[in-house]
Amino acid sequence: MKKKVLVAMSGGVDSSVAAYLLKKEGYEVIGATMKLFCYGEKGASPKSCCSLEAINDAKAVCEKLGIAHYVMNYEKEFEREVISNFTREYLRGRTPNPCIRCNQLIKFDYLLKKSQELGCEYLATGHYAQISPLTVIPARQRSGKHPAGIQSTNNNPYKLLRGIDDTKDQTYFLYRLRQEQLARLLFPLGELKKNEVRELAKEAGLKTAEKRESQGICFVDGEVSDYLKGIVKAKKGNILDTKGKRVGEHEGAVFYTIGQRKGLGGGFTEPLYVLDINIKKNTITIGEDNDLYKNEVEFEDTSWVSGEYPESTRGLKAVIRYGSMQPAKIVKLEKADKKYKAVFKEKVRAVTPGQAIVFYRGDECLGGGIIC
Repeated sequence: MKKKVLVAMSGGVDSSVAAYLLKKEGYEVIGATMKLFCYGEKGASPKSCCSLEAINDAKAVCEKLGIAHYVMNYEKEFEREVISNFTREYLRGRTPNPCIRCNQLIKFDYLLKKSQELGCEYLATGHYAQISPLTVIPARQRSGKHPAGIQSTNNNPYKLLRGIDDTKDQTYFLYRLRQEQLARLLFPLGELKKNEVRELAKEAGLKTAEKRESQGICFVDGEVSDYLKGIVKAKKGNILDTKGKRVGEHEGAVFYTIGQRKGLGGGFTEPLYVLDINIKKNTITIGEDNDLYKNEVEFEDTSWVSGEYPESTRGLKAVIRYGSMQPAKIVKLEKADKKYKAVFKEKVRAVTPGQAIVFYRGDECLGGGIIC
């Protein structure tokens, strides 16, 4: 009997190829696209991963593959769990990453549960990541009886590993995955590079083969500050230098993020950046690029893939934002009550409250937390 898998289809080339590969492998595949907001009300870009165009593209791919396709409405859940949280975080002077929260609470919670309701053994996505000890594709590298080639015991838990395409690795967005979720997830693209994925899409004649990647935040069309100005009332406030002296006026502290250069006004002799945001006083502090570097960071709301935080710092590195060129080496990791502190071997630039700090040992993603 064929194993049944629900594939989360965004309308892009990655999830399209994930569905194609799984069908080719002999799975009974069902495609599902999440409708996350009302397109007539939200200012989402038509090129985003959750647009009406994306739904139509996903449907076309499913028709080409000869598999069922469903559109699943999670508007209320997305508004409550992701959009509202996004606004609240900015009102606190923090810069959230809504994609991480969407993965955690929508895709790998609600959609994973829906896959079970549909009688599916697995939920698959087009993420560039791997689950050890073995991955789904290709079959020739499998061992064991598990259809996905994955086995786990208390002594050998599931591990989340980087995808082999370093430029596309997405484990940063997946660090909150738990053992029971990993047991039911498939990442067919983990051992492929982006150019290989596009070639497979062309070979299969998929409509999305040449489709450009979605960029930015799906429910925001344009700048985040413009989006916030449409829903948040803010007062102008003072821009301060590192000595506390007023050097200008800003449009509202909630519209800024650490490391930002744009929107600070002119008249300065050198490039200046946002160093600190004080929501209570409605001030932002600016300084030179060198002032952005720190050698430690506090974080909270942690989630560890194995269920336990890494007590040893041997080989431990961390990424403080998606797209960081190189993970920073950790020389000390302390736990105090509900908060943690990580000390870096070398200073890192623009530690931003609200963003995630994600820890790695080699290619293994261990988990992380939210910078505070």
